[in-house]
Amino acid sequence: MKNNVYRRAFLPVRIVFIILVVLSFISFSVLQRLNTDVMVLAIGNAILYAVTAISYWLHVKSLRSENPHVFVRIVYSSLLVKMLVCLVAVLLYAKLTAVVNRNAIIGCFILYIIYTFLEVRILTQLTKKLPKNA
Repeated sequence: MKNNVYRRAFLPVRIVFIILVVLSFISFSVLQRLNTDVMVLAIGNAILYAVTAISYWLHVKSLRSENPHVFVRIVYSSLLVKMLVCLVAVLLYAKLTAVVNRNAIIGCFILYIIYTFLEVRILTQLTKKLPKNA
């Protein structure tokens, strides 16, 4: 029962991922006119979704722990891992291509903000539902 609640809570992130994938391919010509590489946005979206899913799984695992320090450690470590994965992805992209598409990188940064906002909002709602330890 509890796992179902956590899966259902992650549903907005899945919906946003699907909507962003569909929108990026529907608006392909508009993004091309704005000099934005759609494949970079799509790959960035997939990477951010995967990192957010792993981070969410770690957060849910830490919420089940009795030790409150575990949650704080997981929050900081997942933030660090997210940033490092994004940094490595951008550096690999810059190394593999001759010209870096700034618009696509800025778009991925906006996606990072969206996914982080959704994750924090979901986790805040989940922590409010937890029983208070007296």
